[in-house]
Amino acid sequence: MEARCLDFTVYSASDLVDVRKYGEMKVYAKVSVEGKSQFTEADVKNETNPEWNTTFRFIVPEENIIRAEGKISIKIELFCKRSLSNDKYIGEVNLSLDSQSAKSSNTCLVDRNGTNYKSSNFGTLRYSSVLGDKIILADSSSSSSSQDYVNKINIASIGATILSTVVTVAVAATEI
Repeated sequence: MEARCLDFTVYSASDLVDVRKYGEMKVYAKVSVEGKSQFTEADVKNETNPEWNTTFRFIVPEENIIRAEGKISIKIELFCKRSLSNDKYIGEVNLSLDSQSAKSSNTCLVDRNGTNYKSSNFGTLRYSSVLGDKIILADSSSSSSSQDYVNKINIASIGATILSTVVTVAVAATEI
C-alpha cells in the first residue's frame, strides 16, 4: 500500500472567545486526519491566546488522497478543559490541504459551526504542514502480525523524517 507521512504542527491560537463564565481558559486542540485524532496538551497559562507548538504525524493512504482528488481533509477542534463537567467547545478549523504542495504554513479563522453565538469573530489559529513523498507500506492483511505492521509503519515514518531532514538541509545549503 502506498501512503504519505503528514507532519502537522499546531503552533498557537489568538483572540479566542472566552467560553467560561468563571475560571480560566485551559485550551487544547484536537487534530483529526483520516479518522484518526491526536490532542495537544491544554495550555494552562495563556487563556484566550494558547500556545502548543506541537507536531503530530499521520500516515495518509495514497488511495484516500486520490479519491479526494488530491486533497487531504484536516479538522482542528479547540476545547476548553473543565474539571467538573464536559470540556467546552470553542470552535474549529476545517482545512483541505493540496497534496501537490509539500509544505504549507498559514493562519486561519476559527469558526463555530452549528452555534448561535453572538460574535462572528472567534479568533485565529496558526499551523504548518509537511507532506512527505510516497512510501510503500506492507499490506496489513498479509500473514505478518499486526505488531509487525505497526513496526513497519513506524520504520516508514522514521525514514520519511530522515528524508525530509536531508531535503531541508539540501535546500538550505543551496540558498546560502
